[in-house]
Amino acid sequence: MGSPVQEIFQGRGGKKRQSFWLKRVLPLILLVLTFFFLFFKFALIGRNVWFILCIATISVYSLLHRVKKDKTYSIEFLFSLALLIEGIIQAFTLHWLRVAYFPFIVSLSAFYEVKTVIILVLLIPFFEINNFLNREKLFEEIAFLISLVATASISSLVITALKKKKNIVETSFKTIRDKAQNIDSETEIESFSDEEIISHYLASVLKSDEEIKELLLVVKNAVFADSVYFFMSEGDGLRLRCSTDESGNIIPSTGGIISLCMKDKKPLVVSDIIEKKLEVGYLKKEKISSLIAVPVLDGNFPLGVLTADSTRFHAFNDADNTTIQMFSKQLLRILQRERISPLIHRSHASLKILLEESSTLLSSLNIDLIAHRLTEGAYRLAPSAVVFFITKGKEFEMVHQIGLPSPGEKLFSVKGTSLDMVVKNKEPLYLSDVRKYRFPVMPFKTDNIGSIFALPLLYENELIGILAILSEKKNAFNSHQISLLKVLGNQASTSIANARFHEEIERLAITDGLTGLFNYRHFQERLLQEFSRFDRFSEPLSLLIIDIDYFKKINDTYGHQVGDTVLKGVADIIKTTIRNIDIPARYGGEEFAVILIGTDANGARNMAERLRQAVMSTSFSAGGNTFKVTISIGISTFPCHDVTSKEKLIENADQAMYCAKREGRNRSILWDGVKG
Repeated sequence: MGSPVQEIFQGRGGKKRQSFWLKRVLPLILLVLTFFFLFFKFALIGRNVWFILCIATISVYSLLHRVKKDKTYSIEFLFSLALLIEGIIQAFTLHWLRVAYFPFIVSLSAFYEVKTVIILVLLIPFFEINNFLNREKLFEEIAFLISLVATASISSLVITALKKKKNIVETSFKTIRDKAQNIDSETEIESFSDEEIISHYLASVLKSDEEIKELLLVVKNAVFADSVYFFMSEGDGLRLRCSTDESGNIIPSTGGIISLCMKDKKPLVVSDIIEKKLEVGYLKKEKISSLIAVPVLDGNFPLGVLTADSTRFHAFNDADNTTIQMFSKQLLRILQRERISPLIHRSHASLKILLEESSTLLSSLNIDLIAHRLTEGAYRLAPSAVVFFITKGKEFEMVHQIGLPSPGEKLFSVKGTSLDMVVKNKEPLYLSDVRKYRFPVMPFKTDNIGSIFALPLLYENELIGILAILSEKKNAFNSHQISLLKVLGNQASTSIANARFHEEIERLAITDGLTGLFNYRHFQERLLQEFSRFDRFSEPLSLLIIDIDYFKKINDTYGHQVGDTVLKGVADIIKTTIRNIDIPARYGGEEFAVILIGTDANGARNMAERLRQAVMSTSFSAGGNTFKVTISIGISTFPCHDVTSKEKLIENADQAMYCAKREGRNRSILWDGVKG
């Protein structure tokens, strides 16, 4: 037998050795030859031969890297591509083409690990060893290398973060889908009792289109959409049920994105509709660039599609998608209650009377108005004294009452009264003769009470309030009245819960999440409203623009978390110092704005000084250190001869604030003092 080398060349060596030569040694020889020829400027001298050699090297490594899916060749394959770029630069003396390395590195970050990309970046300078040896270009090459490494690191980190966020969203979608598929069969319509059927029916049958439209308007404001539509399933297609457009001038078409959303039962977010010439599923006068389509699912059955569109490119993000999915669940509740209406007419003979008393509960999203109509309806069903309480922490607030003298107070503790049993058990309580009981009936003094019916208002097992009906007679309420009052109370619970949900959405839409002050958009709207009021009431109006001095230094010294604490602390001082009628807002970054209603220049200056001194006297702590901050305030007032618009009022206050900065900070300056 010959030597191992002879066996290999004669084809009689082991398969592993042959594979090693074919996959490792020969491609590496090609790569090394290509590099050394480039190093000795062969790409410039023998251009055609070098490019053939380089393309052969790329082809071999491409075959090993892509066809065989062998990730061990990633660096060699990418290095051969970098050789081609450098060869083109040398062969055609296109030194400006070196900027091509930056998009090349960024694109690789989307497909390869950070380690692979960084190694490649560190190999690229070997193309320019001569420049490193040439001291005149040394700093230029070092700067180029640092820029490449920074580009690779940042792009890899950004893409990694996006992939993690995508995985979180996909996990959330899967969780929502699994929950929808596991809805218990006891929630089906056939299992509802008569009283449950009435409660669900009253929550949505009356004026359901108005309720849906109100919901769509909230969605529109929440995600900053141009239009929001709800399409209902009808046969094999979709029918427009409700929209935020007054005219509703759209033309439904077959197929498109919304039909695909309905078919796949999955949310869709599309941001390049015009470029890809995609069919949305309906036509409108304005062009649609971005669209969110979310299926409204009852279990695993699609009832329709909720869509939001915009003419802006990339108008929606994952957070908007999650928000619309939340609203689709609320829409589902409305549709579920609406579908029960045929059973209501067959199962309850006295529905007509109850509808007359409870229909008005759905006409408002104002809790005080709902409470007023609830007590009025309860009085008509059972003509007696009526009191309605809403929970306020561990106490109860009396928001409306009929037939009783006012107790003077509004907030009560129900411990030691008959209502305490209702709170603990969360069950209705009927005492036909309260004169047999020694404990008080109500948390305030009542005379000549013979019987009481107390009904807890619950929503998803949470106590919202208590409705109490009191009569001077014993055995004042029959079972029929109690049944109707229970249904009315169930309806009121749903209406109050919807009102609270609506209030919370409206609050979030106009509030800055960090400081709790109004956001910039709401500030602009309120300032415009106050300008409009001047024509009718002619009251002065002042504006403060407030900036925290040296805020960047706070962030750099203590970190952004402490910076956020300072922002919230200053915002709290503003809220507690100004009047209830004034309007505080976060203007942006470390800047705040306060609209002072009916306040002239002197009053505005006094308020600014109170704010400045309050902030200056407040201490903040971080890492065992205590520090204080100061603010600079610019003041402008209307009416003023040079102020004709809200924009000018803002500009004057802004300029006054910058003047306060220039003059040493920690001061308030009126625009009239610096306008010259």
